[in-house]
Amino acid sequence: MTVNKKRILQGVLLAVGIVFNIWGILTLVQTAGHDAGISVGLTYMDGIPHIIHKYVIVVILMMIGILSLSNWAAQLTGKKRNVLSIVFCAYSTILTIPLFLTFVLCFFVAGGVFSWDMVDMICLDLMDIFGTPGAYYTIFTLGTLMGAVFLAVPIISTYCTVKNIDLLSVILTKLKLKKPTENKDSQNSDTQPSADQDDKDKNDK
Repeated sequence: MTVNKKRILQGVLLAVGIVFNIWGILTLVQTAGHDAGISVGLTYMDGIPHIIHKYVIVVILMMIGILSLSNWAAQLTGKKRNVLSIVFCAYSTILTIPLFLTFVLCFFVAGGVFSWDMVDMICLDLMDIFGTPGAYYTIFTLGTLMGAVFLAVPIISTYCTVKNIDLLSVILTKLKLKKPTENKDSQNSDTQPSADQDDKDKNDK
C-alpha cells in the first residue's frame, strides 16, 4: 500500500471513528435521559417504542466507532500504536461492561429476586417483546454471550497488536489451513551434514 493510500485510509478510519463515537454517545444520552427530560436534539429516538431497540442502535453506532478507532490505531507504528490501542481497548471495555451486566441481571429481574430501574425497563421490555419465558431467557443468554464476546475481542486484539502477533495466521495454522513458517536454515542444517562432520568421516575412513 502506497503512503498516500495509507494516509487516506487512516484519515477515513479516524473520521468515521470520531463521528460514530460522538453520535453513539449522544444517542445514549438521549435514550437514557428521556424520562428525566434530558435531550441532546436527537428527538427521532423518542419515537422508537421499545427501549431495547434504542439501545441496539446505541450498540451498533458505538461498535462502528470503536472498531474504526481501533483499526486506525493499528495502522500507526511504534509507541503511538500501542498506547492508543490500549486506550481504545479500555474505552471499549468501560462501555461494554454495563451491556454485559444488564443481560446477566435480566435473569434475576425476570426471576423476581432483583430490581433496578434501568435494568427493569430493559428486562420488562424484552419480556413484553418475546412473550414466553423460553424466548426471553434465550435472548438473555444470547445477550450475555454477546457482551462477553464484545469484552474479549478488543482485549485479545489489543494484546496481539501490542505483541505484534498475527492472530489470523495463528488461527489458520492451528486449524491446519496454513502451513507454519519453517526456518530454511534450520532445515538445511538438519538435512545436510556439516563440514566438520564430513572431515571427521574422511579421517575415520
